[in-house]
Amino acid sequence: MPDCFISYSSQDEVLAKFVEAHLRAQNVSVFMASISVKPGQNWSQEIWNNLRGSTWVIFLASRNACRSPYVQQELGGALATDKRLVPILWDMAPSDLPGWVNQKQALDVRGRTPQDLAAEVQKIARQIAADKQQQVLLIAGLIALGAILLSSK
Repeated sequence: MPDCFISYSSQDEVLAKFVEAHLRAQNVSVFMASISVKPGQNWSQEIWNNLRGSTWVIFLASRNACRSPYVQQELGGALATDKRLVPILWDMAPSDLPGWVNQKQALDVRGRTPQDLAAEVQKIARQIAADKQQQVLLIAGLIALGAILLSSK
């Protein structure tokens, strides 16, 4: 399963590919529908499975995305399953974020350079990597505890 799911409008695919490339460059596994869903796969099932399996959701918040019923479903799924949701705003104000999404701290990159956005995506990638490392340590600790408990019987 991916570390990160990118929710975006297909009209914003250039930006989505930019973010996806910068996350992958930082060794973050990413699900992005237009790249990740292969011919012959059930795209809605693939989207749902990868959304459910990811820990982080990057929402490329644009006017187009906020009007998309598919993006709205993805956001609902992200909120309902308690994902780390990060809205990235590039053509709208934080106050224009829909519903409960406006409760999440957004990254506002309006008027910033592509280099600024790349730097911000790298920061997010470092947070994802740190979270992943904590999960690995927790699982390793649970396995060690289980082994100790089994050996004491």
